[in-house]
Amino acid sequence: MMRQSLTSKQLALLAAFACSIIAPGQALAECLADTTAISAIQGNTDTSPLLGRKLTTQGVVTAVVYPGSKAAGLMLRGEQSTNPLTANSLFIADIEAAAIYQPGQVLQVSGTVAELSQQTSLHQVSEIKLCGEAVTVNPQRLTLPLADNLNWERLEGALLQFSQPLIVNDTYHLARYGEITVADQRLMVPTEQQLPGEAAAALFDTQQQRHMLVVDDGHYQQNPEPLVLGAVKISASQTLRIGDTLHDLTGVLLQDERGYRLVPTTMPQFSQTNPRPAAPAAKPAKALRVASFNVLNYFNGQGQNPAFPTRRGASTPAELARQQAKTVAALAALDADVIGLLEVENNGYGQQGALAELTAALNKVTSKPYRFIITRQQPGTDAIKVALLYRPATVSVEGKAAMLLTAPFDWGSRPPLAQSFRHLASNELVTVSINHFKSKGSCPKDGKDVNADQQDGQACWNALRTRSAKALSDWLHSQPTGVSTDYQIIIGDLNAYRREDPIRTLEQQNWQYLHAAQGSQYSYVFRGRTGSLDHALASPTLAKQLSSMQHWAINADEPVLLDYNTEFKSAAQQKLWYSADPYRSSDHDPLIATFEF
Repeated sequence: MMRQSLTSKQLALLAAFACSIIAPGQALAECLADTTAISAIQGNTDTSPLLGRKLTTQGVVTAVVYPGSKAAGLMLRGEQSTNPLTANSLFIADIEAAAIYQPGQVLQVSGTVAELSQQTSLHQVSEIKLCGEAVTVNPQRLTLPLADNLNWERLEGALLQFSQPLIVNDTYHLARYGEITVADQRLMVPTEQQLPGEAAAALFDTQQQRHMLVVDDGHYQQNPEPLVLGAVKISASQTLRIGDTLHDLTGVLLQDERGYRLVPTTMPQFSQTNPRPAAPAAKPAKALRVASFNVLNYFNGQGQNPAFPTRRGASTPAELARQQAKTVAALAALDADVIGLLEVENNGYGQQGALAELTAALNKVTSKPYRFIITRQQPGTDAIKVALLYRPATVSVEGKAAMLLTAPFDWGSRPPLAQSFRHLASNELVTVSINHFKSKGSCPKDGKDVNADQQDGQACWNALRTRSAKALSDWLHSQPTGVSTDYQIIIGDLNAYRREDPIRTLEQQNWQYLHAAQGSQYSYVFRGRTGSLDHALASPTLAKQLSSMQHWAINADEPVLLDYNTEFKSAAQQKLWYSADPYRSSDHDPLIATFEF
């Protein structure tokens, strides 16, 4: 076997390492008494005041970072600075040193100060010496939220230990980068719980800076395989849900262009404190159940050539089959008499269209088949539409299918669909309206536009959503289906959180908000915050008949890696992470309202 020759630098490092086994108390190397303190290199701003300087510093190794990768290095801790605003740890960007030195060793390092991906570092290392016997490295104990006298910049590079249990708040980058976001509690979108305004907007920033922390797997690779967290190997049946708990977290704090992240130095432990919910309870025999489900761009490509990739959904026929199986499993489990659908491809009502295809697939697994409502007019010009499914065995169609196609529903907010049904068990008439208001993204470029982000926590297009809410209320009060009934319900994705203007506008128009059971009043997670974009509001007479309301938490809490998509997944992962079950069939949780007359 041919041996690879060592570089002169590696030989020097090995020689220095050999010195560590000499008799205790004997000098390991002649290290400088006067070196530049790590706190002086860090300074009290985001960028080192000594940037570009060649210098020598000294400290104890607290961690080996990203071992075996091109980003490997050492984290060096110096003496505590008297300046409370400066960090006292420094990243030594040297792959060879990372392969030799260990935590606890005292080093003198010469190199050039740099900001590497916003991490203050010493690179182009010219010399490393062992300066003393190994010492015990004790992490700095910390709790979230950060105390007022602390910030992440001051803690850059520090070895930290969190004795408190931390709650998983985001898993979006779990499969791609091996990252999760944790906090001291489950963080809610500010406007889910308080009125929009400066206080709500400020709370969002406070959550980011004080309560939240990204935990990295420490492997410095994309699409890690296998994906293991503590003792948990992620699979379709072994999941990590938002709301689960992480214990005994110890690691070193790094920074890059995406922010701060903790790389564990010991294996953290996870516990499933938010287990998957079972299927909703069976509907009482004489009850009426109405549900809403955002099916996340269910497209079959019919009407375009070639059909795949579809404009917004599945990229291949195989992906569509996977998507369809999960969607059908979720829809069937709802056991609803009327189901409002959102984000269905707007490609007609023909038997080859997405809506007909999905309905046919659902009817293969349910004992009480569904039909879909057909409108006389094209349901808007958007690529997606809202739709209604109903069970002829439990409800009959009354009146006409009505759509509101005029402003403000001529652009942005999808045209709402309303249909009246007669509940056969009670003979009551109920009008159901399914809705999908304009999203919070793709903001106007003109900051003076009324729909621009007003920095009050509601994001952009709030004015359009609020106008849509008022117009929807006025339209439904006109009994657009031709059926006069006091029993009316608004369901769907209104793209507004609970305390935002569109929801409060509907309440001001005397629509009664239907509250879910305690602990399940949310349907969506975005950037580590939980809230409800999907709502149900009923006329006062119908609200009095409500027996139960539920957000079925099958999607928002689950990692996105469990969805139908195959991108960035190996063949083994496509099999391991997929199951034809309801979990992560969409990014929104369905809502279920059950009435007993």
